[in-house]
Amino acid sequence: MSRRTETRERILRAAVDTLATQGFSTTTARAIAATGGFAPGVIYYHFEDLEDLLLAAMRYTSDSRMDRYTTRTLDVRGAAALLPVLRELYDEDVATGHIAAVQELVAGAVGSTRLADGVRAEVRRWEDFTEALIARLLGDTPFAALIPGREAAMAAMAFYLGLEMLTHLDGDRTRSDTLFAAATRFAALLDAFSLPADGE
Repeated sequence: MSRRTETRERILRAAVDTLATQGFSTTTARAIAATGGFAPGVIYYHFEDLEDLLLAAMRYTSDSRMDRYTTRTLDVRGAAALLPVLRELYDEDVATGHIAAVQELVAGAVGSTRLADGVRAEVRRWEDFTEALIARLLGDTPFAALIPGREAAMAAMAFYLGLEMLTHLDGDRTRSDTLFAAATRFAALLDAFSLPADGE
C-alpha cells in the first residue's frame, strides 16, 4: 500500500470514527483531523471538500462491512444458523462504529441533495444484498409467496437503522437481545418448512 493510499484510508477511518462518536453536526474537517491526528489541510489534498470526504467514508465503511457480510453468510444454510452470524455481524457493526456512522449520514443527508444521493445509493446496495439473502432463505417455502423480497429488505434496513437511532436516545442495547431472541423463534419455523429432514 502506497503512502498516499495509507493516508487516504487514515482520513476515511477518522471520518467514520468522528461520525460515530460525535455525530453528523459536529463532524467538521477540524474534528476529523483531531480524531485522526493530522492537520486539517491534509483532507483537502485527498478530497474535494467535506461532502466528498463524507461520501467516500460512507463507501469505505460500507465496502468493508459488505465484504464481511458476504463472506460470513455465503455458506450458511438455514435461518437458525444464520441468526447467530447476523448477531455477530451486528455486534461488529456497533463495535467498529459502522452502524452509528451510517445512521448519522442518513440523518445528515436530509440537508444535502448530493449527500442524500450518495447515501441512498449505498443503502440501495444493502437492500439488494438483503433481498438476495431473504430470497435464499425463503427458497421454495410457502413463505416465498407471502413475503415480498424487496419490501422485506427495505423493512430490514429500516429496522436496522431505527434500532441504532433508538439506542442513541437512551443507550439501551438490550433491545437487540430481545429482538434476536424473537427472531430465533421465527427462524425455527422457517427452517421447518425449508430444510430437508435428516436422511433425505
